[in-house]
Amino acid sequence: MTDRTMRERKKEATKIGILNAAIELINKHGFAETTMQQISDKADVALRTLYNYFPSKESIVATYIHSVVENEAQIRWDQIINLDSTYDKLFFMCRISAQWMAENPTLIEVYALEPRQYFFGPETEEIPRSGYEGIVEKVIAIGQEQGDISRAFSAAVITQQYMGVYYCNILTWLGNPERDLLEIFKEGLDIFCHGIKAASVDNGSIFVGMFL
Repeated sequence: MTDRTMRERKKEATKIGILNAAIELINKHGFAETTMQQISDKADVALRTLYNYFPSKESIVATYIHSVVENEAQIRWDQIINLDSTYDKLFFMCRISAQWMAENPTLIEVYALEPRQYFFGPETEEIPRSGYEGIVEKVIAIGQEQGDISRAFSAAVITQQYMGVYYCNILTWLGNPERDLLEIFKEGLDIFCHGIKAASVDNGSIFVGMFL
C-alpha cells in the first residue's frame, strides 16, 4: 500500500511538472512554436514519458485548464452559493473567468478556437472538458429551486444555451482584445438573463430569456 501510494505521488508530481513546464513555454513562445521535445526538455523527462502522460499539446492545455477550473470551484464555491441571485452568482463566476483569461490569453485562444474538442464535443480522457459547464448547471439548478429561474426548461438545457453565449463572448473578446472581457461577459449575461423584450411589448409575444 505504501509503495503504491509513493508511486502514485511520484506520477502526480511528474504530471504537475510537465503541466507547469508546458504552460510556461506556451505562454512565453506561443502554442504553435512550442514543441513536445521542448516540453520534455523543460520538464526533465524523456519524450516517451511525456507522451505516456499527454498524447498532444492540446491535451496538456485541456488538462491544465480543467485543473484551474476545478481548483477555483473548490476555493470559491461557498462565495458563489452565498450570493443572493443567480445573476449575481453567474456574474461573479464571469469576473473570475475574465481575470484569469486576461492573464492567459494564449491558452484561451487555443482552447476557444477548437470548440468541438473543448466546449461542445464529447469529453475524452485525452481532451477533458474544463468542468465549467458542470458548475454553471449546479448554479442554474439552485436558481430553479430558489425560484428566480424558470422551470420551463431543464437546468441542463439552460446551461447548454448559456455556455453558447459564454463561448461567443470569449470569441468576441479574442477578436477585440482592446475591449474589457468582463464588460463583454456582462452584456451576454444581461441579454441571457433579462431578454431583449421592449418594455411596451407583452411578455408572451417575444422571447424574454430564461429568468422570469
